[in-house]
Amino acid sequence: MQVIILAGGSGERFWPLSTTKTPKQFLKLFGNKSLIRHTYERLIGEVSPEDVYVVTSFQTREQTMEEIPEIPEKNIFGEPFRRNTAAACFTGTLLADDSSPILVLPADHKIEDKVVFWDFVKKAATSLKKLSGLYTFGIKPTRPETGYGYIERGERADESVYLVKQFHEKPQLDIAKDYMNSGRFYWNSGMFLWLKRSFLSEMNKNSQDIYNALINMDPYNAASVKSCYEKTPGISIDYALMERSNQVRTLPISISWSDVGSWESVKELEGHSLEDENTCLVDSNNVYIRSQSDKKIAVVGVSDLIVVETADGILICNESSSQKVREAARKFNT
Repeated sequence: MQVIILAGGSGERFWPLSTTKTPKQFLKLFGNKSLIRHTYERLIGEVSPEDVYVVTSFQTREQTMEEIPEIPEKNIFGEPFRRNTAAACFTGTLLADDSSPILVLPADHKIEDKVVFWDFVKKAATSLKKLSGLYTFGIKPTRPETGYGYIERGERADESVYLVKQFHEKPQLDIAKDYMNSGRFYWNSGMFLWLKRSFLSEMNKNSQDIYNALINMDPYNAASVKSCYEKTPGISIDYALMERSNQVRTLPISISWSDVGSWESVKELEGHSLEDENTCLVDSNNVYIRSQSDKKIAVVGVSDLIVVETADGILICNESSSQKVREAARKFNT
């Protein structure tokens, strides 16, 4: 097994904790380890460091090496320009070899049970060896979530594996309820499994602009990387490949999982704040407070609020608007 960790995010929705100098994957949201460190430690005992590749930005390459010193330096690729996940997946797959399945993981997900996770991965790898193609992991929904895209399963392809009938964008609440009740829809996790030759073949068939831009790139030559990336369109792997290929299959999995996409998702995982020596809640409910200082924080007469205080700024937002925090980040991070 080989693993590609996608670590190119900016984390604009986690301002003011996340800034241009500290992208999302380096945040220590849960305990004293960064999200990318948690992701790497999920691999320990299953994959050797030499078989792990990280695709990040050129600006954060050294920081990534400091976070995961076990991974060989040559396995950490710094993109010169942000080009979304299709280019990152393509580059990571170029770095890997064609001897074993390639597991693609975002750097910023939270998965509680490592053992159960790997049970599903190994089941998918067994099926992949029989059927080939492109595998995606669909998370069995536990609530009618409107913040995730969905995978609709089709006919059974193998034991516990289905053809993908269709990908669906983030739905309205009533549609999300229908999805959950049907039993045929899963959250699109953004985690994939494929063989190098199959991935490159399907990219050539379905996304020739990216294939032609990157197929001859030398990942270890800065001039080659820059030249190829300048010609590469910015598009997600879902749009570039997964929604176009007829070789996509899904393995539904039941695990405690979050893509940690906003402060609202952090609040869901950690729960609302309680009063302590620095926090006062008066006639207020369902409030999440995170502070990096010893300042006294009082919240009076409000509900469903998120408050984040750091040396770089203060965020106050309704939890239903947490996806819009990026608008503030873009103003203050310029």
